Amino acid sequence: MKKTASYAPPSPLALAMEHHRAGRLEQAEALYRKLDGKAEALHLLALLYQQGARHADAIDALQRAIDKEPGRAPYYVALDASYRALDLLPALQASYARLLQGQPDNIEAHLLLGHALRDDGRLPDALSSYLAVLALQPEHAEAYSNLGDTLKLMGNLDEAQVCYVKALELQPGFAEVHNNLGSLYQQQEQWALSAGHFDAALALRPDLAAAHYNLGVTRQHQGLLDEAVACYRRALALDPRLPQPYNNMGIALKELGRLDDAVAAYQAALALAPDFAEALNNLGGALLDQQQVGPAIECFQHAVTVRPGYAEAYCNLGVAYKADYRLEEALVCFENAVYLKPEYADPYAMLALTNADLQRHVQALHWCEKTLAMWPDSAAAHFNLGVAFANMDRTVEAIASFEQAIARKPEFADAWNNLGVAFKERGRFDEAVAAFEKAISLRDSFAEAYNNLGSALKDQGKPDASRQMYERAIAIAPNYAAAHNNLLLSMQYAAGITEQQLFELHLRFAAQFEPSLAAERFVHAPGRDPAKRLKIGYVSPDFRRHAVAFFIEPILARHDKAQVEVFCYYSHVINDQFTARIQADADHWIPCRNMSDQQLAERIHADGIDILVDLAGHTSGNRLLAFARKPAPVQLTYIGYPSTTGLTSMDYRLTDAWAEPPGQSEHVNVETLWRLPEVFCCYAAHANSPAVIDHPPCQDNGYLTFGCFNNYAKVSDPTIVLWAAILAQVPESRLMLEILGLDNPGMRDGVEQRFARLGIDPARLVLIANDRKNQFVLYNRIDIALDPFPCNGGTTSFDTLWMGVPFVTLAGSNFISRLGVTILHNGGLDELIGEDEAAYVAIAVDIARDPARLRRLRDGLRERTRASALMDMARFTHHLEDAYRGMWAKWCNSGCDSGEGVQA
Repeated sequence: MKKTASYAPPSPLALAMEHHRAGRLEQAEALYRKLDGKAEALHLLALLYQQGARHADAIDALQRAIDKEPGRAPYYVALDASYRALDLLPALQASYARLLQGQPDNIEAHLLLGHALRDDGRLPDALSSYLAVLALQPEHAEAYSNLGDTLKLMGNLDEAQVCYVKALELQPGFAEVHNNLGSLYQQQEQWALSAGHFDAALALRPDLAAAHYNLGVTRQHQGLLDEAVACYRRALALDPRLPQPYNNMGIALKELGRLDDAVAAYQAALALAPDFAEALNNLGGALLDQQQVGPAIECFQHAVTVRPGYAEAYCNLGVAYKADYRLEEALVCFENAVYLKPEYADPYAMLALTNADLQRHVQALHWCEKTLAMWPDSAAAHFNLGVAFANMDRTVEAIASFEQAIARKPEFADAWNNLGVAFKERGRFDEAVAAFEKAISLRDSFAEAYNNLGSALKDQGKPDASRQMYERAIAIAPNYAAAHNNLLLSMQYAAGITEQQLFELHLRFAAQFEPSLAAERFVHAPGRDPAKRLKIGYVSPDFRRHAVAFFIEPILARHDKAQVEVFCYYSHVINDQFTARIQADADHWIPCRNMSDQQLAERIHADGIDILVDLAGHTSGNRLLAFARKPAPVQLTYIGYPSTTGLTSMDYRLTDAWAEPPGQSEHVNVETLWRLPEVFCCYAAHANSPAVIDHPPCQDNGYLTFGCFNNYAKVSDPTIVLWAAILAQVPESRLMLEILGLDNPGMRDGVEQRFARLGIDPARLVLIANDRKNQFVLYNRIDIALDPFPCNGGTTSFDTLWMGVPFVTLAGSNFISRLGVTILHNGGLDELIGEDEAAYVAIAVDIARDPARLRRLRDGLRERTRASALMDMARFTHHLEDAYRGMWAKWCNSGCDSGEGVQA
């Protein structure tokens, strides 16, 4: 007869384990807790607690289990995860030490104690633990590996290498050791060796994320950026929780010019680790490159908050503040960086540059010299010293400093560029061109160098070549406003461009910049009081010794302060005697060079300006992008630039009926033309101008001398053709030209060749290098002046008449080519206006052949000029104030601006 099988019900512990394995954790916990008198039940209860991240409860359960069975090593090992989760490494070390007291030969306990000691920074004690393992088991590969890791952390790279090599001898397939040895070679910058070991690690373990990451680091240092990015992506595919590969990938992508992708990578790193200081710093740098200054500042601020000793982040925060025109805050950041890391050169340089921006030149030089004292062979230090000298207008010393920088670093593109700028300032145009070309050869995407090369070529009288350089700069950097401005100014001098083409270039400028500023544009309520005292704001970089100051300062001195309140917004660093006089004439003086365009617009709006006057147009240092935000209800452009601004935000351009007859040029102006009654501007004589000689110089010389002292960039090829024709018809006559840079052989040769091609012997040219002390004295050496075209003289034409010299002009069809017309007409000299090229030549030749007519034109010319509308400053200022009043009345009758923007 068969026996019936007996049934034994599961023990409570087995039942608890069954619930545990099935995921029924509440039931399992309840059973484990009922069995807490059993060590194994407590052990399993602790593992359940760890599953729920209840680490304090897990530690309590395991300690009770150990108290019951002190010799059970797995209980001590189980404590490891919870102690680490609660950052209780000393308690973990004490736990392993307790185990080893009872089991001194427990290899795993020595090994794990070593890990706990190493992770707590107790590296010598960790070494002792790993050596204890090797004493027990000399062939223990993992112990050698960990011994190598610890020695590497201690900086003992050679000893660490020996340990790693021994580990690989014992266990050739130990992928982690290959990875660690590759990391050691990275520290030694032995990139090929490191790559070999990472490849070996990955051949053994393709899923080892750390090896993919480390190989990416090596490839990045080898300049193999695309391969580095691929390695980081493979590491992340294996372990998406790692923030460091995202950060390093961002660095590589930025170097590859993929700035948007770099920003995304940094943001991914921060999504995983929001307080990752390096990623915050790197994201800030990328955002700064994208001109997102505000978000960049936030990143840098976060970085120094989570890591207060992060000198690089402080320096970058200073750079961002500087970009945001917060210069005092920038200085504090740079000083913090120097304090935190005295051997870090960048903040020294930034302290020099920022002090220079604040016109604290003594402090700027101090920081440059301190930098050079610490790093005498630093190309960057010599470069920054050159920048400081350049800002102080000490161009000779600046040139020497830039040359020192280049001697130490011949591939220093920025130094070549700045050297070119300094050469250009000295009139050494050939050397400037060579320096800019060298900068471009070193960095083909160097927009600033292309821009500067364009300016040098313009000054050499090569407008077509200059245009190509400006266009290249704009193609590289479409938002590079200075290149747009310089192109537009250069094209004023060009003979080969139509008015419509020039107008379209101005419209292109507006289309590039105005749309993005639409949201920042102020909207103004209509004026309600046409008779109110008007707040007039003048914005200029030229309230200094400059042609604009010559014309505007007498107006400011004569304004009727009962009718107008004058605000001057000055955007330049130079303060001279002209600056002092203009500042005294103003009711309010606002230096604004260190304000951004947005900050300037906000200040103008806060000042409640009624009529805002641009005195620069597209010339250097202009603030047109502040005007584009429409901070004042009425805006106009005047005196500083001879053409439209192109901006829809500019309401008027001041002119007169002789410079721009009604109906002739409205189609190439965005602004409404407001014609003053007589002449568009008024001339004030210079206090130091010499007396006029009482006879034509030809009476002394025996030959007649024509002359032109205008900017040589205005001397177009068609101008030279007519001048050559005049010289041909007046035998023995001479032509005197004063030209900046003429003391350079290449410049002089270029001028002579332009005339020689037309048959003019260089001996008939009197070429004089530009020198400020000659500003007026040379006029007493010429008999007749010749106005260039299509860009006529402006200030120079007034100077010419004041010095008693008649000039001949060719009437054009727009403002820039009719300046001579309005000046001569308002001076009572219509007979000197040629309506076509033949008339221009004929007038000059006829006067040269008629000594009596020449004498009649010259006799009393200064007095006649003084008595004309050209110099009646009181009457002119009254006309100007009438214009302002008329513009304001129209505004009061017109209603509010249209379009979206910031409500005033």
